[in-house]
Amino acid sequence: MQIKNYSVHYGDRVLAENLQVDFSSQVINVISGANGSGKTTLLDFIAGIEIKGAKGQKIDVPKQQDIAYQLQRSHFFPTLTVAQTIQMYHRLSGEAVENNEAIFQIIKREVLDKIWHVKMGQLSGGERQIILTYGQCLLDRKLYVFDEPTSGVDVTNAKIIMKLINSLVQKRQKLVILTTHNLEQLIDLPVRIIHIDSLSEQSN
Repeated sequence: MQIKNYSVHYGDRVLAENLQVDFSSQVINVISGANGSGKTTLLDFIAGIEIKGAKGQKIDVPKQQDIAYQLQRSHFFPTLTVAQTIQMYHRLSGEAVENNEAIFQIIKREVLDKIWHVKMGQLSGGERQIILTYGQCLLDRKLYVFDEPTSGVDVTNAKIIMKLINSLVQKRQKLVILTTHNLEQLIDLPVRIIHIDSLSEQSN
């Protein structure tokens, strides 16, 4: 998958100019960069969200309905229990729990057994992020996009989240793109780091 001639102009401000980015399905594609460098804007563009001032060519990018996009501040139903939330994702995915055994086992003992009947609004931020990430992983899509999936999450829960995301690549051979500020969380994972700042510098 490739993005070519990608440019973003906000009035007189040039966020990106004729960038080219290649993505691989063999690794977790990690977009890194400083605040305001345009990481989320690039994700939005890839996911098919209309962005004023953005243009570029998409090569082999799946259709919008074939993309699972988890925003940095994803919405959830605070009155639903964890069990009800996961059941909702299963209905959306059209698959039973047994068919997702690999990713289910990643969080069952460490997380689910403790919070199965707890309402989403009563979870810690890290626990909630695990459930939302798990839900995204249940969906059968061609491309999975995560914007800062471990932001504000403690080390233990961040490791679980990255295990879930890694399962998409290792177990299901899916194309995965994410942004992060914390590259230390990616140690021992199959990743390709894409420094968006460097891409901008190379285009100038």
